[in-house]
Amino acid sequence: MRSSLTTFLVLIGSFVVVANLYPLLFSSDLPPGRFTMLETPRELPETAFSDAAGNALDLTDFAGDYLIVNVWATWCEPCREEMPALDQLARDLGNRNMRVMPISIDTTGAGNIESFYRLHKLTDLPVYMDPSQNSMRSFNVFGIPTTVLIDPEGREIGRMVGPAKWDSPETMDQLSSILGS
Repeated sequence: MRSSLTTFLVLIGSFVVVANLYPLLFSSDLPPGRFTMLETPRELPETAFSDAAGNALDLTDFAGDYLIVNVWATWCEPCREEMPALDQLARDLGNRNMRVMPISIDTTGAGNIESFYRLHKLTDLPVYMDPSQNSMRSFNVFGIPTTVLIDPEGREIGRMVGPAKWDSPETMDQLSSILGS
């Protein structure tokens, strides 16, 4: 009897906590993508991933550009919510020396990611993937989405944990400041 009552109270308590947190966790009002900048750039280990064709890549392949590396997955609801804004950010950055690089940790292959892009009409994001999920260790990612800002020398200079409205004016102002334009 006592264990049934305890179980019932724990379930009710859990329901109350989830019901109160749900709007905060799954709100459609995403915050602007504001990077928390590091005081000292952090060296990153070699980070292997591949493109949609299966070509092996690492960060040195993109040396000379700022990189906005977004670690995400198609099954992650907050990731799904922010992807259209990330696509718009890639479009808005145009020919500047800053690239948006979404690295999917999905284990189902490029076809699944490409289907996701088509379904959500994402046209300006490249397909990068790391089914081994080793990039999560390289970037010290403990939850997705996490976005890491990397300087042209390949060092981490900032990060944003959680989903964001990447195409907001605040985001563009911060990125313009970083680019010096």
